[in-house]
Amino acid sequence: MHNLLTFLLLLPLAAHAQDPTTDQLDAFPFGQPHWASAADSADFAAFRTNMIMGEEALDTTSGDYRAVWRISEHGGMVAVGRGDRSILHIEGSSVIDLFMRLPFRMADGRRGLMVVHETPCGLICRDTVYYVEDRSRTAP
Repeated sequence: MHNLLTFLLLLPLAAHAQDPTTDQLDAFPFGQPHWASAADSADFAAFRTNMIMGEEALDTTSGDYRAVWRISEHGGMVAVGRGDRSILHIEGSSVIDLFMRLPFRMADGRRGLMVVHETPCGLICRDTVYYVEDRSRTAP
């Protein structure tokens, strides 16, 4: 009986010591994102794999950039979807009015911008749009 009582008292400690490790989602620290489709999940993972973060001078960012992905974080919910394909035209230092801009390059050499807009609210209200250089358009 003494051994059974000891076993029952130590069982919760043994179970607690075996908790699984937490998953670190470096891109989504606020939880699992909601996807429009499974294909979007795979395509966004491939997009993130092909990104090379880097520094660029403002005068080298002139050009047309097309919105390809959008991450919306509002109130602890994360939704990832394809961009609306809108065009962002940048002339040198015209990016000053944006909240935050991080340049990157794709594996194929195209330039890109990660633009983050934060809206003041009681919770997290952030929209991140990934723009990639649009080589199909010619500059005016």
